[in-house]
Amino acid sequence: MESIKLNRENLTRIHGPVSVPGYDREKLVPSIIHIGLGHFHRAHQAAYLDELLSKGLTRSGIFGINLIPDSFPLGEILKTQDYLYTLITKNPKGEADVRVVGSVTGYLNAEAGKEAALRRIADETTELISLTVTEGGYYYDKATGEPDRKEAAVRHDLETPEDPETAAACLAAALARRFKAGRKPLTIMCCDNIPANGKLLKSCVLFHCREHYPEIIPWIEDSVSFPCSMVDRITPGTTPELVKELEKRYSIKDRWPVCGEDFRQWVLEDNFKTRIPDYGAAGVRIVKDVEPYELMKMRLLNGSHSALAYPSYLLGCRMVDQGITHPLIGDFIRNRYMEEVSPTLEPVPGIDLKAYKDTLVSRFSNKNIGDTLLRLASFGTSKFPNFMLKPLSEAVNKHLPYSSITFAVACWARFLQGKDEQGAAIPIEDMNKEVITRAAQKAQADPAAFLKTAGIQNLSEARLAAAAGTFKTQLDAVCRKGIKGALEEFLGK
Repeated sequence: MESIKLNRENLTRIHGPVSVPGYDREKLVPSIIHIGLGHFHRAHQAAYLDELLSKGLTRSGIFGINLIPDSFPLGEILKTQDYLYTLITKNPKGEADVRVVGSVTGYLNAEAGKEAALRRIADETTELISLTVTEGGYYYDKATGEPDRKEAAVRHDLETPEDPETAAACLAAALARRFKAGRKPLTIMCCDNIPANGKLLKSCVLFHCREHYPEIIPWIEDSVSFPCSMVDRITPGTTPELVKELEKRYSIKDRWPVCGEDFRQWVLEDNFKTRIPDYGAAGVRIVKDVEPYELMKMRLLNGSHSALAYPSYLLGCRMVDQGITHPLIGDFIRNRYMEEVSPTLEPVPGIDLKAYKDTLVSRFSNKNIGDTLLRLASFGTSKFPNFMLKPLSEAVNKHLPYSSITFAVACWARFLQGKDEQGAAIPIEDMNKEVITRAAQKAQADPAAFLKTAGIQNLSEARLAAAAGTFKTQLDAVCRKGIKGALEEFLGK
């Protein structure tokens, strides 16, 4: 069968089990700006909007903006495909749902056009701005919740406000323009894995406004909202194999498709200053308080992902499903780690936590999406403070069990030593690689220093010493006996 290049003109040629946009994309209004157009956004927020468009419930389209340089010619790819892309979702049985998504209407990389990007964000037709720039993209101090002046990107923005680099500084500059142009209200929605993410984003934006645009702060307080949100769908990065699979099985030539699991979840705070699409009609849970949901997701899903990644990789596994189906690791994650973290959570309205945890194991076991352990293991210093070290501190302070959490941290420290148990070099990817790997090399001699470097907070010296002692004992066991022997000892097998 002849392959079909994905673009607007060829949509009518795509048949079989592939859904294509049935709405008129020419009539879409790019009232949504998304900062951080990547795999997750295309499998999640853009897919929700595509469903609303298919139901005739909105005319909003998405204009994507990336603030960091693209590692491949993304703008050219999207333009030649008329900003269409294919979303493939796969369940654990291997059954696939294939959909061409049409909700993205344009794209710009700010490195190539900063002025144009700021104009887009500030434009009066923009009613909603969403962000997925990863936690590291906020450059914030964990203690203050504001941009960290020690970060080079933050210093650049403070010294050169006319050429902002970080998301918060770009938003502050765009809001200053919007203020001068007529003060139209705006909703700015953070969709990154950070506690109270909307509040954090607002704090970061106001930081830059105090420095450079203090006159607009009262307007922001009155007319700009920053709803919190919790988003969830396991979405690996696009691979050449996915591109080939799409062409071979569905005859579609798409240079940037995306694959995700069939599960998805979105909880959004009811806090909007502008008209936004009726996301509730697509299954989004609109609530007054997102915090219970976000803590559940970060500590159980994201925390378990990290607790799974490092021991699995050290053992020689490379895929997530290989790790969770290993008898020792599967037992550790579901019966020890998840159960130990659960008491640090508040009740989550409408959620059966036992069923949620069982579903997580099923999701992690989905071999059909091809999720890699290295994806989960990357950027640990950005993930551990919220996903693992905060529940650890809470457990220590509340006199709850915490040995499973410290065991997971010990596996991370061993991973950071740079070689797996087969002697192969580990490709460590972390924004603070030099600092954290140096601390890991000394972790057995000074475990408290490693925990501090990793980002643990809110512990007295005595309680830090107690947690560090448990961590050291477990790290010693991992280094002496290997992951298998240490896990067998920990699990009593």
